Amino acid sequence: MFNQQQQQQSQQSGKGISSKELAYITDCLKNEELLAKMCLHGAAESQSPAWKQTFAQMAQERLQNSDQLLRALQMNSSFTH
Repeated sequence: MFNQQQQQQSQQSGKGISSKELAYITDCLKNEELLAKMCLHGAAESQSPAWKQTFAQMAQERLQNSDQLLRALQMNSSFTH
């Protein structure tokens, strides 16, 4: 994932996000959203309280990853071709 060190390096270099990087981040966002939906479905369908909690926690983590990717995009809103 796009971590804080990578964000700092991008900011320090002064360069925007390339179209290839933007496509990668877009794919990651789609994947994180799909995983969150699958986890929420698992939580709704599970009979076990422990599994419900595990799936709900996993969904929350996926949504946090999506938020982190969106913030990274907003911080680097200009990109190069």
